[in-house]
Amino acid sequence: MFLLVFAVPALLVVVLGYVAGHALWSWAGGLLDDALGTSLADGAEPAGWLTGALLLLGVVLAALRRRRSDRRLHWS
Repeated sequence: MFLLVFAVPALLVVVLGYVAGHALWSWAGGLLDDALGTSLADGAEPAGWLTGALLLLGVVLAALRRRRSDRRLHWS
């Protein structure tokens, strides 16, 4: 049960980042593919996973900073 408390929100953050990154890359790649004749839209899946991982890292760092600042306020 303890693992689910952290794993489920973390997976939701990663999936949200994945969906956003994949959608943006596909949209931008689709526009540029037509104009430049490239195949940038094929990189949408790695871009989505990278976006999801970066979003998870950002959320974890923000939570740690907030926890540290709350701890400092209580000790002062």
